This record gives sequence, C-alpha cells and structure tokens, in this order.
Amino acid sequence: MFRILFAAAMPLALAACTAAGRPADFMPDSSPADPGAGIRNAHHHSVLDGYTHRVAVEPKPWRQQNDSQAPSAEAGS
Repeated sequence: MFRILFAAAMPLALAACTAAGRPADFMPDSSPADPGAGIRNAHHHSVLDGYTHRVAVEPKPWRQQNDSQAPSAEAGS
C-alpha cells in the first residue's frame, strides 16, 4: 500500500519542485507604510442614496396590467 501511495505522490512532489522561476509578485507597488504614497479620496455615500418614497395605491386589475405591458401585435413575433 505504501508503494502505491509513494508512486502516486512522487510525480506530484517532482512537479512542485520543477516550477519555473519564482512565484509572481502579487503585492501592490506601494506599501501602506510608505509616507509618500498619499491618501485615497474616500467618497461617502449614504445608504439611502437613490431612494424614492412611493405611496401605496390600490391594485389595478391584473389583465389590464398585463395587456398594457405586453408587446403589440404589430411588433412582430
């Protein structure tokens, strides 16, 4: 059993060792500790931006609503 696991794990270990070069840099060019980096402008947006107050109204008959939104027969299809 050990030989089978060893035979299966050995190619994976060799493939990990043969990775080309060093890993790519994933850190940004500027450091948070750099005093010359500057400060980003953080815009404040209210949670209620774009809110429109709407008053409840009586529902219209569903068939009239459906017919008003349905594509016309002249449009094709």
